[in-house]
Amino acid sequence: MTNDKERGDIVFQGKTEMIFKIIVIGDPAVGKTSLLTNFCGEKFYYEYVPTVGVNITKEPVTIKDDMGRDTTINLMIWDIAGQPQFYMLHRPYFNGADGMMLVYDITRSSSFSNINNWFNTSVKYGLSGIPRILIGNKMDLKDERKIILPMAEHLSEKLAAPFFETSALTGEKVKSIFRKIAELTLYSKLEEK
Repeated sequence: MTNDKERGDIVFQGKTEMIFKIIVIGDPAVGKTSLLTNFCGEKFYYEYVPTVGVNITKEPVTIKDDMGRDTTINLMIWDIAGQPQFYMLHRPYFNGADGMMLVYDITRSSSFSNINNWFNTSVKYGLSGIPRILIGNKMDLKDERKIILPMAEHLSEKLAAPFFETSALTGEKVKSIFRKIAELTLYSKLEEK
């Protein structure tokens, strides 16, 4: 009987660790930073403070791989500023991304329309084939909703990106979106092998 060491496998108590670069993109004030602070267990800030350039956060997500093992995915999350003055910095920020989260505000039509521009920018930088998800944030403001679900579902199909609505304020579906991008990225990497 051979053990794992004799076969050359490296096993750490049945766990594997991976690091993936995830970019979070969308217009200013859609809640990208708030989604991250909620996910990382930090306090929600009611005052809008724009991201300057990029904010990088590392956060682990544990998921079961297709063989039932726990896999820890360390997400290196790049929260990229949405202000036009930072557009010239996008190439190095986008470079090497393994996955992307496209975020809009359900109460602002322009932020939804601009998702196409954000996606096209990512394609220009060679990221058309990476896993992505579409996120409509601020679902807690349902009385101010401008983007109805069929519109979002249509865009989701067009971009081949699973769609979620979230609330950074209440935390609703926040953990789900980060788990989903971790899973999609993991499965994409496994398919490449």
